[in-house]
Amino acid sequence: MEKILSDDAANGAQRLRRSRLNIAVVGLGKRSLKRALPTIEQNNDKWNLVAVCDPDKAVRQTFETCHPQVPTFAAVSQMIEWQRKQDEGLSIECAYLAVPIHAYSEIIPLLLRSNIHILREKPAAKTLEEQDFLQGLAASQNVRLMTASQRRYGESLHRMKEWLPFIGKVHTIEGARKIVVTDLGVGWRARAVLSNGGAMGEIGWHLIDFILGLFQYDCAPAFTSANLFRVRAYQGYDAEDSGHAVFEITPPGEKSGRICSAITVSRLGPEKFDELIVTGEDGVLKATRDTVTLQTLLSSGELNMSMPIHRQLEVANMFEAFHQEILSQAPSKEYYKHSQLDRVVTQALEDIYTFAYTAGNKTVLATKDANSSLRGYQMTWPVISEETENTVQQQLHKDISIYDNGGVFRVFEDEFKELHGMPESYALLHNSGTNALHALYFAAGLKPGDEVIFPVYTFHATASPAMHFGVHPVFCDASEDGNISPSAIASAISSRTKAVILTHMWGQPCDMTSILAILSSIPHILLFEDCSHAHGGTFNGKPLGTFGDGAAWSLQGQKIITGGEGGIVLTKHADFHHRQLIWGHYNKRCKIEIPRDHELFPYCLTGAGLKNRSHPLAVAIALNMLRNLGVIHQCKMRFAAQMRAGLNHIPWLKMPPPVHLQHEYREPAWYAFVMRFDAIKAPKGLTREIFVQQLVQEGLLDVDIPKSTGLLHGEALFNEPEIIFPYLYPGGLSRQSRKKQYPTAQKFYNEAIKLPVHATPAGKAATEYHVRAINKVAQRWIDREDTATCFVDLQEPSE
Repeated sequence: MEKILSDDAANGAQRLRRSRLNIAVVGLGKRSLKRALPTIEQNNDKWNLVAVCDPDKAVRQTFETCHPQVPTFAAVSQMIEWQRKQDEGLSIECAYLAVPIHAYSEIIPLLLRSNIHILREKPAAKTLEEQDFLQGLAASQNVRLMTASQRRYGESLHRMKEWLPFIGKVHTIEGARKIVVTDLGVGWRARAVLSNGGAMGEIGWHLIDFILGLFQYDCAPAFTSANLFRVRAYQGYDAEDSGHAVFEITPPGEKSGRICSAITVSRLGPEKFDELIVTGEDGVLKATRDTVTLQTLLSSGELNMSMPIHRQLEVANMFEAFHQEILSQAPSKEYYKHSQLDRVVTQALEDIYTFAYTAGNKTVLATKDANSSLRGYQMTWPVISEETENTVQQQLHKDISIYDNGGVFRVFEDEFKELHGMPESYALLHNSGTNALHALYFAAGLKPGDEVIFPVYTFHATASPAMHFGVHPVFCDASEDGNISPSAIASAISSRTKAVILTHMWGQPCDMTSILAILSSIPHILLFEDCSHAHGGTFNGKPLGTFGDGAAWSLQGQKIITGGEGGIVLTKHADFHHRQLIWGHYNKRCKIEIPRDHELFPYCLTGAGLKNRSHPLAVAIALNMLRNLGVIHQCKMRFAAQMRAGLNHIPWLKMPPPVHLQHEYREPAWYAFVMRFDAIKAPKGLTREIFVQQLVQEGLLDVDIPKSTGLLHGEALFNEPEIIFPYLYPGGLSRQSRKKQYPTAQKFYNEAIKLPVHATPAGKAATEYHVRAINKVAQRWIDREDTATCFVDLQEPSE
C-alpha cells in the first residue's frame, strides 16, 4: 500500500523542508477559532497562514478586522483560483478543514486536485465508500489526507495505553460524551443529512475512535444494541439529539473473550461532559476532558495515579504530526494506520445507524426463512411510518390550503435550498414534477422556433411540457450509462439552440464535467436538470440540480422524496422565480414575492390563469421524507453496492457505472438499480425476457423491464405536434428526428433490467434475497450443458 512519491513530489518535499508551510483555514467555526488558529499563530516558525475561507460574510469580516493581511474567500473554488496566481511563496500547500461533513465530498476533491494536503475535522466521511474514494484520490495526487482527531496525538490516549496493563484483563468499557446545544432546530446540526445522521454521527465518532484506537482495533465491532432519540423534537429538527449503543470487541491477540462496550452521546447536556471508563480485573482506567486516572489494587497494595490533560497541547501535537507527515518523502506507517482507523470508525457508525433503524422499524422483514418469507415480496414505497401519520394529522389541524409562501411551504422550500447548498437561491413548490418543468420552461422564455436539446432516452415529461411553447426538440443519443451523451450535445448545438435539458436517469449522475466544459464557451445556452430520479445524488460532492440555471424534481408517489404528488423547482435566477409565480401561483404569493416595479407585478391577481400550487398535506409528507433523506440515501448506497458485489460475476449482466470513475466521485441517488442484459455473453437460448420471467417465477415480483421510459424521437407529439398545437406548429416539424438512429440509447433500452433499491435498513433481507434468487436462476443456466431444455415450460413471450 505504501508508495514512493514522484520526482516532482519529492522535490516539493525538499523545498518544504527549507521553509514554513503555507496553510489555509477552511471554515471559521469554534474549532478553527479556539484551536487551529491559535496553534498556527503560536507556531509561526512552521506555519504561515496565507488564506481563510468561510461562506458567512459576517464571520469573514470579523476575522479581517483582526487579520487584515490574510485574504479571505467565500468559496473554496475562489481561494484555489487565487492561489494559482500566486508565486511559490504564497501558494497554499496545506489546508485545515473544519466544515459540516455534508460539504466534504465537494470541497476535499477540489483541494486534493490542487495538490493541497488536508487536515480535516472528524468525522472522516459520511460513508465508507466516500472515505475510500477520498483517500484514494489523495494517494493519486501524492498528497496527505488526515483526520483531526487530536486524541490520537495527545497524552490521554498515550497514557491510557501505557497504564492499560496495570488493570489486568479488561471486561467492560463505558463511554459518555455530551455537549450543550440550546436550540436544536438551528444550524446544520438540525438536519440529519447535513450532520452525518445526528448526535451519534457527530459525537459518537470521538468515543468510538478513542476506544478502537486504545485497543488498536482494525475492524468494525459487533453491535448488539443501538437506540437513537429525538427528545426535543418539538424544536423542529430531524437529527437525533441522543443515542446509545452497545457492542463487543476482541482486541488483537486476545483469545479469552470479548470486551463489552457501551457508549452514550447527547446534545442535551447541562454542561460539557466527556468520560471513558475501562474496567479490568485489577483496576479501573478513566479519562475525562481534563485528566487520566488509574485506580488499581496490586499485590503490593493500592496504586492511584492521575495526570492532567492539556487539550491545546493535543492540538499542537496533532498539527506537528501533520507537519512532519507532509515533509516526509513517503506516507508513514502511522498515516496508513490512522487511515485504516478512519475506515473502521466510519463502518462502525454505518452499522449503528443500520442497527438502530432496523430495530425501530415496524416493517422489518423476518429473516429466519428468507427463501420462503420473502418469496413474492414487493417493496412498498413510501413507508407510511407513525411519524408520517402524525405529521399529516398535525397539518390537518393547521392548514389544508395555503395561498402564500407560509406554513409548511416555506419550511420545505427553505430546507430544500439548504440541503442543496443554495440558501440564497429560489425554490418553488408545484403540484407535479411535470408542471414544475412546464413552469421552468415558461420562466426561461422558450418560444416558437427555439431549438432545445433533450436526451432521447428519458421519461416523456422531460420534453413534453416544452412543446406547449412551440420549441423544436433536438434529441441526443445516450452514453453507455443511459444518460445524455456530452459529445452528442456538442454535435447538436446550433445558432438556434436556446437550452440543453438533461435527465439524471435512474438516479445516475450525468457527466457534468464534460457537459459544463462544452457549455462554458456558449454562455447564452441555458442548462436545466430534470432531477425526478435524483433526490440526494451528487457529482464530485456537488448536489445534482445545482449545476445549471434551474432544476426540477418530482415528488410523485414512487419518487425518493414523495408527497404522493408534487414537484419543486430550484433556480438561482430571481426572474425565473417570478415568472414561475405568475405562471401558476397567482394572487397572494405573487404579491408577496414579485417586486412592485417588476413588469409582471400588474398580473399578480390573475397570473397566467393556471394553478400549480401544491397541497399542504402532500408537502407535509414530503417534508418528513426530506428530513430522513440522509438515512434513505445511506441505505440505498449500501444496498446498491451489495447488489453490485453479489451480481457482478454473472457474465451476461452489466452492472451500473461504478461510483468512482476516473478520479471523479459520482454518488447516484439510486432511484433504481438498472443492470443490462448482454445477449452476446448469455447462454444459448437465454434472452432478457426469459431471464426476467424466470426471476419473477422465483418470487422477484419487483424485477422489471422498463418499457414506459423509452426513446422519445418516434412519439407522435414530437413529430406531428401540429395535430394538437396547430397554432404553435402551423407548418409541422421536420420528420428527421423520427428517421435518425440513436444506437447507444436503443441498445440501453433493449438491455435494461430494473430492480428496486431499498431505502430503509429493513430492506437488508429483501436485498439479500434478490441477490440469491438472481444467482440461483443464473447458476441453472451456467450449469446446464443443454440450455434448450432449461425451463422448457417457459417460452419467450411474443411482442
